[in-house]
Amino acid sequence: MAKYLSINIIIIILFALTCRLSFSQSLSENQFFRVAEPIIRESMEEGDIPGLSVIVVNNGQLILKSYGYSDLKTGTKVNSKTLFQLGSCSKAFTGLAISKLVAQGLIDVDKYVSDYIPWFQVHFEGEDQKIKVRHLIYHTSGIPWSTISKIPVLQGENALELTIRKLVNQELSEVPGKKYEYATINYDILALILQKVTNISFEEYMKKDVLEELSLSGTTVGIPNSPELMSKGYKIGFFKAREFEAPVYQGNNAAGYLISNAEDIGRWLKFNMGYIDSEMKKLLPITHQRDKSVALHGMSAYAYGWQIALDGSGEVYHDGLNPNYSSYITFRPDDNIGVAVLANSNSPFTSVIGDKLIKVLAREEIPSTYDPGDRGDKTYVSVSIALGFYMLVVVCFLLFVFLGIVKQERVFEGLTWHKLGRLLLCLIAICPFLLGFYLLPRALFSFTWESIFVWTPMSFEVMIWSILLAISLSYLVYFITVFFPEQNEYKRKAPQILLMSILSGLSNVIVIMMVTSVIDSDIDIKFLIFYYVLTIGVYLLGRRYVQINLIRFTRGLVYDLRIQLIDKIFSTAFEKFETIDRGRVYTALNDDVNTIGNSTNLFVTLITSIITAVGAFLYLASLAFWATLITILLIVTIATLYYFAGQSTNIYYEKARDSRDVFMRLINGMIDGFKEISLHLNKKNEYKNDVADSAGEYRDKISKADIMFVDAFLVGESLLVVLLGVVSIGMLELFPNVGMYTVISFVIVLLYLIGPVNGILAAVPSLINLKIAWKRVKSFINEIPSSLDLNGTHGRVPQVIDKLEIRDLRFNYKNREGQEVFGVGPFNLKFNRGEVVFIIGGNGSGKTTFAKLLTGLYTSHEGKLLINGEIVQPSELSEYFSAVFSPPYLFNKLYNINVEEKKAEIDKYMTLLDLDKKVKIDHNGYSSIKLSSGQRKRLALLQCYIEDMPIYLFDEWAADQDPEYRNFFYRSLLPEMKMMGKIVVAITHDAHYFDVADRVLRMENGQLEECSTNVLA
Repeated sequence: MAKYLSINIIIIILFALTCRLSFSQSLSENQFFRVAEPIIRESMEEGDIPGLSVIVVNNGQLILKSYGYSDLKTGTKVNSKTLFQLGSCSKAFTGLAISKLVAQGLIDVDKYVSDYIPWFQVHFEGEDQKIKVRHLIYHTSGIPWSTISKIPVLQGENALELTIRKLVNQELSEVPGKKYEYATINYDILALILQKVTNISFEEYMKKDVLEELSLSGTTVGIPNSPELMSKGYKIGFFKAREFEAPVYQGNNAAGYLISNAEDIGRWLKFNMGYIDSEMKKLLPITHQRDKSVALHGMSAYAYGWQIALDGSGEVYHDGLNPNYSSYITFRPDDNIGVAVLANSNSPFTSVIGDKLIKVLAREEIPSTYDPGDRGDKTYVSVSIALGFYMLVVVCFLLFVFLGIVKQERVFEGLTWHKLGRLLLCLIAICPFLLGFYLLPRALFSFTWESIFVWTPMSFEVMIWSILLAISLSYLVYFITVFFPEQNEYKRKAPQILLMSILSGLSNVIVIMMVTSVIDSDIDIKFLIFYYVLTIGVYLLGRRYVQINLIRFTRGLVYDLRIQLIDKIFSTAFEKFETIDRGRVYTALNDDVNTIGNSTNLFVTLITSIITAVGAFLYLASLAFWATLITILLIVTIATLYYFAGQSTNIYYEKARDSRDVFMRLINGMIDGFKEISLHLNKKNEYKNDVADSAGEYRDKISKADIMFVDAFLVGESLLVVLLGVVSIGMLELFPNVGMYTVISFVIVLLYLIGPVNGILAAVPSLINLKIAWKRVKSFINEIPSSLDLNGTHGRVPQVIDKLEIRDLRFNYKNREGQEVFGVGPFNLKFNRGEVVFIIGGNGSGKTTFAKLLTGLYTSHEGKLLINGEIVQPSELSEYFSAVFSPPYLFNKLYNINVEEKKAEIDKYMTLLDLDKKVKIDHNGYSSIKLSSGQRKRLALLQCYIEDMPIYLFDEWAADQDPEYRNFFYRSLLPEMKMMGKIVVAITHDAHYFDVADRVLRMENGQLEECSTNVLA
């Protein structure tokens, strides 16, 4: 007896020590919640969960805690009796009910569904298939997960059967029994089988044979016993939980719509852990037995409404998600710990909280990075905001259009066949996108629009309507602008170019997303091909449209800039034009304007690259936010490097541009003065060296600027390559919760991004050159002094005037400091009709300056010019003159002369001047102007004569002529002009012909004095 007593005492002591050891190894309630509280509250805030209940079972001890609100409006707080929908955690209850019926022999898991539901038929690749009951239990039926979208919104006693009838002739995704694919409707089929074998409703059976037997008085199916205890359901949308009244899916009760509270779920958790005695306790080994017939999914296998972890933890778990509720139940039978979380929001963080809490109980390390996402809410909100901004811009543009209509800047243009064609073509172009838009839920998830709006965040529906509204608004604006077009071609095309640039860039981003997301995707190949072709079509056609119109835009801009420059130059008085650096004229009209014109591809590449990069980074952020943030910081670093490189090299580009002006000036001198510099070899070599030095200086400065950018570019490219290495090698180390698929997608996108990012960086030097060119052109345009109105009209100049009078006319040359260095005048002269006046004087005496003043090419600083007693401006005075300057310049074309009207005169003088065998005049142009200097002067004289102006000015015309032509000029032509009533002013040194003149004026030191022809003789 004593022996047995001793043994019993030892056993009791060992049991006590074991219990004490077990207790000492487990966390106390205070210890647990000291760690758990921050996790729960932080996750509730981050996951947009208004209220939740936490249930903990630790070595048989039940702990209940509630947080937040069951109703945000009323401020009602969650407590242990607050009711929540369980979502897919309901399946474990249904699985227990099925196991009970299996144990009773009412259901055979190896029988076919059609044995219980004769009308149930499904197919796989055109052949009839039979699904066993066990296939439903383990989700190996082959029924696609997307069939959740087929569950109808129904209430009533036939709701379950009507729901299952939606699956008749369903195409399976796999032969039954071959592969795990979670499909919530499997458990609805089990519920219908339950109804068939028990002859009572699923709800009634669950109440009497499961819930009441387990004493779960607060738990119901579909409808709460106490509506006042039911928490409000919330759905995430626009970064917060918003109250959402979900549709009623009574036919899905068995799979997702049991309603319970913390107290009952605590008892349910303890029952599954073996702490509660019940007749159904013997069924637990069956309900927790995993399916061994198919491969694992992840590191888990399915049981009767439970997931069984095979990662060494022995965890039994399941999550639940309804449109406005979520739950998570998990326990480890070997460790005697369990956790359940019930939430009144469809937040993915509910499962995160439950998983973290079980790890806290198990004293396991909690991963630092634990972001389950937000079911796309941020993405949908971002797109909605972008669309909202776009629509705001469109509305502002529409208001601008209406303002233009009111101001009559936009005039109504009636409907034409061309406009009708454009409108119809635009509609036709939209149709494929609308079709793709309509097919989107079916293509991505095999969902309907109705179901996808229920299951996605509220922001998704807003995004969808925003897209439709943006398309409609864009077409409305296009429709209105077709009938009320902008008159300026550039302004008319700019909105369309911008829109197509955005669409083309976004299409490029979508291509990246498609390439990475379709890897191992279940999306039907026909949808993949359709969307891929559609996206590529938008990208290519959009880019073509943008490039074509940018070519027209930039070439038109180049033309306008050139015309603007030419207008300014032609509206400049000759006096001012002489001061303009010819190198600047050449460089502005050619180099600078061409730089602007060649910017088409630069802008297309830049716009597309920027949109592609922005879109790709947004996509990467949805894959791995922190890794994307690091990438963006790196890109910002590169951009900063480029910015400072640009700032430091800008001065070299500016100096290079100045060197280019000098080079062009020297080239102009080479062309104009090649005869002079060709006389002496040393002179030619020295000039050539100046040209070479100028070209070398430009080369050195532009090379230095480019090399600085190359260095910066290579550093940036190296950083991108390093980033690729970090991502591929160290991303899983830095972010252990990021899956391999995400890493692969990240690397693919980054590889794709190297091109656009390099394109952006490489465009920086071109942009700086473009900026300099634009600045130089605009600056040059502003600097050119314009004093003439080219659009002004002058009255018809009479062939004869009576008198040209000069009163106190004075002109002074000034140096750069504004000091007078030489002056002519004052002049007081009269030139009468039919008078020939000679101007004589030495070189530098002021004869040419006087000639330019007289013809209106120079504007006097003092004095007046009068025609027939009326004051005229220099620009008007020049209209009365025909002149031959020394040396004369001949254009290939005869301007301001009607050749046909004066053909007889032209032929006469061509023969008289012995030019008829050298030159032909056809279509208002000369056949050649490659003539000797004397012939060129005679041709200039001919042109001057047939212009038939009332005043003629000849500057040393006879200096290069043969005696016979000189004699003809003085003895024949001038007297003939005199007889015609012309005023003739001739600058000459031919003293033998002074007798021809009515007056001879001598110019000396800028002063004119009248000389007697007798004295001169």
